Order: sequence, then C-alpha cells, then structure tokens
Amino acid sequence: MKDRGQRTEDRKQIVGCIIGLMIILFLINGEVIAAGKTIKDKGTLTSVESDGTVIIDEKGYKIDSSAKITDKKGKRVAIHNLSLPAKVFFEYEYRKNGFVIKVIEEFPEKLPK
Repeated sequence: MKDRGQRTEDRKQIVGCIIGLMIILFLINGEVIAAGKTIKDKGTLTSVESDGTVIIDEKGYKIDSSAKITDKKGKRVAIHNLSLPAKVFFEYEYRKNGFVIKVIEEFPEKLPK
C-alpha cells in the first residue's frame, strides 16, 4: 500500500498531465481557428524584402501572389511602387507557412471627412 506522500505525488503528476494536455489542446484549437480567417488591420509599411515579404509595424508578412495592392490614389500597383514608409490598411490570414497578406491599401494623403 502506498503511503500518503506517494499518493500526493501521484496526484500532482496526474494534475500536471491534465493541465499539459489542456494546454496542447488549446494551442491546437487556436491554430485551427486562426487558419483561413481573414484579419483586418492597419499599420506602417516600412520595408519590402527581396524575398517578397513585407514588414508592417516590425512584423513580417508574406504576400499572396493574387494580393490586391493599391496606392494612395486608389490605383492598383506592384508592392515595390509604394512610397515607404506608408500608412496602410491590410487584410491577412494565417496559413501553414505563416501570415499571408491578401489586400494592402495605402491610406490617401488626405483622409475623407
């Protein structure tokens, strides 16, 4: 028969395993929920990297090959044609390979009132 100290230790291990399992399930669920969900945000585009990624507010994003990119005049342009730094509105989603931008719109020089 186990003594009282051993039973307490066994309970701690069981509770630790349950908590660990709950954390793993929460993380997996978070990945599934985030995948494919479009997120809208705004920030400052500061860099376009040679590999095609962009830096917005110090965070890296990949750009979808079919992404809609518009300048401050509302014209569709290539990402390299935006004047940096640029205040932008963007839409992105999480995919297996990271955050991927689907839309980037440069804010107009004068915002409508």
